[in-house]
Amino acid sequence: MRAGIVGFGLAGRYFHAPNLVGAGIEVSAICARSLEKRGLAHDDFPQATIVNSIEELVAEDLDLVVVASTNDVHVEHARAALDAGIPVVVDKPLGRNYSETRELFYYAESIGGKVTVFFNRLWDSDTLTIKSAIAQGDLGAIFRYESRFERYRPELNPAAWREQRDESFGGGLLLDLQTHLISIALHLFGDAELSYASIKSIRGGADDDVVLALKHRSGVDSYLMASAVTGAPGPRIRLHGLAGTLEVKELDHQESLLRKGYRPENGRWADPKSVSSEVRITAGERSFSYPSQPGNYAQFYCDVRDAIELGGPLPISHQFALDVARIIDQARELS
Repeated sequence: MRAGIVGFGLAGRYFHAPNLVGAGIEVSAICARSLEKRGLAHDDFPQATIVNSIEELVAEDLDLVVVASTNDVHVEHARAALDAGIPVVVDKPLGRNYSETRELFYYAESIGGKVTVFFNRLWDSDTLTIKSAIAQGDLGAIFRYESRFERYRPELNPAAWREQRDESFGGGLLLDLQTHLISIALHLFGDAELSYASIKSIRGGADDDVVLALKHRSGVDSYLMASAVTGAPGPRIRLHGLAGTLEVKELDHQESLLRKGYRPENGRWADPKSVSSEVRITAGERSFSYPSQPGNYAQFYCDVRDAIELGGPLPISHQFALDVARIIDQARELS
């Protein structure tokens, strides 16, 4: 299978390209406009065709197009690939709002095209471990979930468009990190309604401190925090059940390994321990290490490959992506 990538920044270079290769998919074409990004694309994939526009990319002989461009042109680039009859993966967020997301899905369905969104954090070690713990009932009745992406960067990065540009362009943490947090919460605990939203711009750029609360039909409450201005970041996850609290302090190491140039092989990481989070369950005075599942972003592209070649479902359904987009829109209204 041959894939083309639109955009070769952080997402295209470090999240999509190596995981495509890890799933056995050839990166055969890359669209990058700046000389720097074109040079990096050639260094990483010397056999790939490097082009300057989406029109040139979709003219290549491709089985899949991955849209990893800036958020404001996600839909435009996805439609170009669909018009060329090529299935599409769009980096999150697929659209900047519910309407944009829905319109792209409607368009794809009207022409019989395939499109899905890259919610890679569903394949984090902590997400997979929580799924296992829920399935085995190891926490008893679960009632509260706390999940956060917090860091401390008190100064805006002038080179980071996500920090500088507002929601009309697709910047800010609501569309960036909260998209991950919402998708994980819905994946783990099912349908939910937004009950609280606080969206702030502390540094004067795009929103950089966002707190959401969801009430799931399953009875679980999710508290989701994304911040670039938290001086003392909290644990990545705390999951509370009657039989104890499951805690994960840090993400697995998939992102750091990908940034260092490592790639999965044959659909998984060679050393599962290197991509497994440290997990503990505490119940009063009793505390013990809990076995974690290894993270595996490449599984997303294995599922995409199978869906295209065998005709099965894509890994993220249209309805699920719309549910995430709906909560993001509601957060803007409520805040």
